[in-house]
Amino acid sequence: MQRGYKIVAILIFIVIAGAGIFTILSNAKNQENLPLIVQRPMPKSGSGGNFLNLTLDIPEPQFPEKMMVYKVIKPALTKEMIREQAAKLGVVGSVEDTEVDFRVMSTNGSIFSVDKETGSINFTTKEFETAVSPLKTVLSDEEYKKLALEFLTSSGLMKEEAEFRDVNKENTVTIVENGVEKKLPFMIEVRFGRKTDDIPWGGVGPKISVYFGENGKIIGAASVWRDVEPFREYPIKEFSKALEDIKQGKATIYEALPNDSGKVKEIRLMYRLDPIGYQQEYVIPYFMIIGTNSKGTPFAAFTRAISEEYILEKPVPQVTVPETTKQ
Repeated sequence: MQRGYKIVAILIFIVIAGAGIFTILSNAKNQENLPLIVQRPMPKSGSGGNFLNLTLDIPEPQFPEKMMVYKVIKPALTKEMIREQAAKLGVVGSVEDTEVDFRVMSTNGSIFSVDKETGSINFTTKEFETAVSPLKTVLSDEEYKKLALEFLTSSGLMKEEAEFRDVNKENTVTIVENGVEKKLPFMIEVRFGRKTDDIPWGGVGPKISVYFGENGKIIGAASVWRDVEPFREYPIKEFSKALEDIKQGKATIYEALPNDSGKVKEIRLMYRLDPIGYQQEYVIPYFMIIGTNSKGTPFAAFTRAISEEYILEKPVPQVTVPETTKQ
């Protein structure tokens, strides 16, 4: 009988030991030794409201366990590079080295600048700055797309990861004709975005714009674009935790009322880029939540998809950036 007890005791020990080893291995798997990701504090801009309650009005979404985090590559710029690029655009002059950018100003009113932190460019002509009258001739979208592609390719401003997005005709001026108000474009913008697989890129960029004036003449261009490289894959937080983060104010929320309640209608994962002037070191995924608030008004909220344990918040430096182009 004692022998039977011994066998049972040994079996129980084996089971307990096995469970312990499994737990240790599981914890080791979950507690990955990943470096901290530097991020600026979560901006709270938006409507100024907050949510006390958020409920799903759609089935529980399924997301990947991990996603890639990208490291931003700071551009290596020289005055000679800036001078050569400006010359390709017909902007000839000396290169001015400011605190935030390199800049060339031509006597004909054209200006070309490159942001030191991101490599983003801004090119304007006198026609761009003075464009206020409705265009007399508006080409087809295909013609604008063709001209923009030719310009970006020949000038060396095209990015390998970029693709055509759309033709924007919303830069308009209102005129009155026979007592009827009309909105007519005074400038045409052809826009390019970053090629994506399943996860879109948003925020401020990445984008390239080419601006057209009368008869398809190019009067400006702008690129808000950070070059990036894959860094490491990081675990994605549970979506329920993302909803809690939004309710706790760890999010950027638009169109929420004070102490509001909302119904979630759509959820997306996306990468977000900071505006020019921020020293962004890494690009991380975010949850974008879209729904309706207590008054039925659409709202949007953005919160990090990476857990706080992997984030190192870094204060935003006070930087003055040059005035951006018309949007």
